[in-house]
Amino acid sequence: MSERRILIVEDNLDLVEIYSTFLKNDGYIVETVNEGIQAIEKTQKTTFDLVILDINLPDIMGDKVAIRLREINENIIIIMITGFPSLQDSIDILDVGIYDILLKPITTDELLRVIREALSTQSVS
Repeated sequence: MSERRILIVEDNLDLVEIYSTFLKNDGYIVETVNEGIQAIEKTQKTTFDLVILDINLPDIMGDKVAIRLREINENIIIIMITGFPSLQDSIDILDVGIYDILLKPITTDELLRVIREALSTQSVS
């Protein structure tokens, strides 16, 4: 299995540390940013297989970031995470091409399961 690149876009630094450490320990190459604009810029320079994207970022909403990321790389898998369980948010986000939407708090086991499932649907280049 080739090493897969994951970008974590989350402004909660504690979650970033937990997810990043856990995913690196599982063999993934992990990069992190805390704002949406940073995610867009990083994705223009680096090809990621998967992005874990918070819906509520300090500079731009996650759904807008997702649209830009898919314009940059149409094959990128996006997993949205949110602390807002509103069904309307989920419906709006699904139109952007999100693989899954996870509600915080998310266990590392749940996150890893969804990432593995998502990456298994993507061909390795």
